[in-house]
Amino acid sequence: MRRFLDKSKLLPLFFVISGLVLGYYIVQSGQQKPANFQKHKSKKLRTVQTTPLVKGSVVPFWNTSGFVSPAESVKVFARVSGNIASINPKATPGGVLKKGQWLAKLETIDFELALKSQKAQLTQANASFSLEQADQALAKEELLFIEHSIGHNDVLNIDESLVLRKPQLTMAKAKVSIAKNNVEKAELNLSRTTVFMPFEGKIISKGVGVSSKVSTNTSLFSVANTDVYWLEVKIPHKFLSLFDKQQLVDVFQERLWGNSKTRQARFVSILPELDNKDRQIKVLLAIDNPQRENSTQPQVFINDFLNVKLKGKPIENAWTIKHSWLQPDNTIWVVDKNKTLQKRVVEVLFKGRDVIYVRTEIQQGDRALAEKPGIASVGLPVRIRKNLSSSKRESSGKKPHDKAHKKGMSKALKKNKGLTDAG
Repeated sequence: MRRFLDKSKLLPLFFVISGLVLGYYIVQSGQQKPANFQKHKSKKLRTVQTTPLVKGSVVPFWNTSGFVSPAESVKVFARVSGNIASINPKATPGGVLKKGQWLAKLETIDFELALKSQKAQLTQANASFSLEQADQALAKEELLFIEHSIGHNDVLNIDESLVLRKPQLTMAKAKVSIAKNNVEKAELNLSRTTVFMPFEGKIISKGVGVSSKVSTNTSLFSVANTDVYWLEVKIPHKFLSLFDKQQLVDVFQERLWGNSKTRQARFVSILPELDNKDRQIKVLLAIDNPQRENSTQPQVFINDFLNVKLKGKPIENAWTIKHSWLQPDNTIWVVDKNKTLQKRVVEVLFKGRDVIYVRTEIQQGDRALAEKPGIASVGLPVRIRKNLSSSKRESSGKKPHDKAHKKGMSKALKKNKGLTDAG
């Protein structure tokens, strides 16, 4: 009995020793290398996306936008005071009138009476002038008679101009001139009772009606010239030297006109003041015949917000890159023909909204790195990622019978597997 108890005490110690031996064997067997084992020493290459670089003669452009305003927009005032007698039926907001057509007429009775009064005063002034001429002729005869009576050798101590009534004749002549001027002014005021259209255009607003009392400070109509509209846009300072002022400008508004309809505008001038907000340069463009209805071109209205594509002067032998490719030190990353990363120094010619035009020395086989360089160094070997389009072409290039063969094999495997599971 005692011998059995002694053996039971040694049994846990036996298990501990056995576990240690087994663990040591497992560790040693894990560190052993199989026969013919060789460590793979090749490094994993970084996969990058590249894009071919494009070089050629390019025409830079600048997309901008602006509001349309009339080239001529005036308020028509009455030139004399009075009551409105009639208004042209066409003189309504939106109405089109030619230059010289009448807009409104004032009552003329007061001006006709004033003209008659001035004509009567002119007649009276002419009569007074004629009487004064007759008095002057009589004074000349009297002076000759006196001189003949006393002899030519005796000198008369008198002022002949006063004797001949020259001041009175001058006064009468001046009154005739004043009367003529008054008649002409009365005729002018009578003609001003009719208000005319200053140019061909449209009525924007009307501020009076029949029997309205108006004065020279009363605005009757607001009219705009429809021959030419102005379009004011802004460009940055860097585009001013490239801007080709001789080229026509494309004007479009896809939301209102659609994708296929455009108009053209011409350059007018560079405005002398900068924009108050972004300090850009203001450019004034002109749109001819904006309101022509029988035209295939879309109509342009005042206060329209239009998009504009300004063309620049051609740049020869320029490379086109994207903004994300340009590094802060004016370089770009490329993958050369040896599939290593390299840097190329560039000279920026113009930065557009979408692309940048540069000059640089691109080597044969260079492709632009079309992603962020991240942690990169010159000479780093890389692997070029295949384009999605090329992979699609490769997959589409497979033969139909290969796909059918694979499909049949998969069905057969599934069938065999089903039979095996069932058995």
